Amino acid sequence: MYFYIFDPGKDKEVRYFERIQGRLLNLLAENHIEGETYRVTSIRTVELLVEQAIGLEARTIIVVGGDSTLNRAINTLIRQNADITVGFISLDPGSRLGQIFGISPDIEQSVKTLAGRLVAGLDLGEINEHYFLSKVELGENQFSQIEPGIFGLSSVRRFMKLQPFEINLSLDNKYKVSSEVFGAQIINCRNNEGCKVKLGDPTDKLLDILLLSKLASGQIIRYRKELATGCLDNVPGATIMHAKKVEVLGPRKLPLSIEGQVYTKAPAIVSVAKRKIKMIVGKTRQF
Repeated sequence: MYFYIFDPGKDKEVRYFERIQGRLLNLLAENHIEGETYRVTSIRTVELLVEQAIGLEARTIIVVGGDSTLNRAINTLIRQNADITVGFISLDPGSRLGQIFGISPDIEQSVKTLAGRLVAGLDLGEINEHYFLSKVELGENQFSQIEPGIFGLSSVRRFMKLQPFEINLSLDNKYKVSSEVFGAQIINCRNNEGCKVKLGDPTDKLLDILLLSKLASGQIIRYRKELATGCLDNVPGATIMHAKKVEVLGPRKLPLSIEGQVYTKAPAIVSVAKRKIKMIVGKTRQF
């Protein structure tokens, strides 16, 4: 049985969902993958709906919403130790997870992908009993406000305020890393569009650690596009390492965030989770 969780969050997602809801239901029926449908409310949360699907012995849960809804559904499934396949229809054309998994923003193509049922077992990252698909940012994301295009005097001043920070890591209890960096990421999977190196294969049982060393002011301005898009590996001075477990030893209280939300502070452990998630993916997936 297919169990659909509809969760349009942002205003633009709500407007889009209201426009395509009827067409979506017709497409599901045409492709013989219709099922129970529920919309998230303030009382009927994502977590409660996932638990309901488990109780109904659903074979597949399809999340229709944003990346954050997908992450919440997966966290609930792992904590409930449920063996259920997950599918995704993104209501956000800029969905990073949709791009990674080869899920088209076009509603007809995404339904065809679900109907094709190409299932992959994907690794999850784990941080303080929270599971994630994408990556962890270490420290404050200084590049989130950078505009990759032409900029004025105010933007130049923001660039000049970027500050490096010291980071101390332990990899697999074997190697210690200490470095002054402008940015640091622990990657389970990522959108590699525009990046020179293909990082974040969620099937290799490894995390990729990406560190960007301190840059001169001129380099920051020259590589502003790469910094703004998160392709830190495109910038000279980037270092890539691999591990199953990363201990972030310091500095103390260094924030660790996922998709802009801080989940914990150093010291902390980020590792490949023991459990995998079964996910319906498309042929254009990035791994």
